[in-house]
Amino acid sequence: MIQTENKQPVKEISHQDIYSLYDSWEQLQSWQEVLPVLEKFFEDENRHVNKQQIARKYYACSQVFMLFYLDFSQTMQRMEKQLLELRSKKKV
Repeated sequence: MIQTENKQPVKEISHQDIYSLYDSWEQLQSWQEVLPVLEKFFEDENRHVNKQQIARKYYACSQVFMLFYLDFSQTMQRMEKQLLELRSKKKV
């Protein structure tokens, strides 16, 4: 049995497990380009008062946020499941 320095057994983790977790991480990383657009919209305190334009931008930003939130929630659930599976892998 392979052991760590603390005499603990090493868990068996396959390359597929690592790639699967990396794919989930990469999916979350993909939002890094889009989220600053939302941040810029909501922090802009010097907006001109054009109610129609604000309403259109607000609607567009809300749609982007809802897509992000759905994707983020699903990815977090998938990552939690992956991590639980990795923690329960047999030890070698």
